[in-house]
Amino acid sequence: MRRTILALSLLLAATPAFACTEDELQQKSISLAELVKAITTKDPAKADAWRGKQIDVDRVAERTTNIDEICAAYDKAIAEAKADK
Repeated sequence: MRRTILALSLLLAATPAFACTEDELQQKSISLAELVKAITTKDPAKADAWRGKQIDVDRVAERTTNIDEICAAYDKAIAEAKADK
């Protein structure tokens, strides 16, 4: 019994408290698309670079079903987009 409780406690401790949800993932996708649209409208020369970054995020989503990993890829791209805006 103690081992089961200990195992569950360790499992819960290892699970992120604020895991990304599918709704948050969808919102991040929309946010990235809007940021990229704003960047490329302002400077069309950046379109190819940003298309590549969006493809990189898409590849992460194709490679894994881990929503937190996909959200992390979106977070990174969004941070880069905000810095470039």
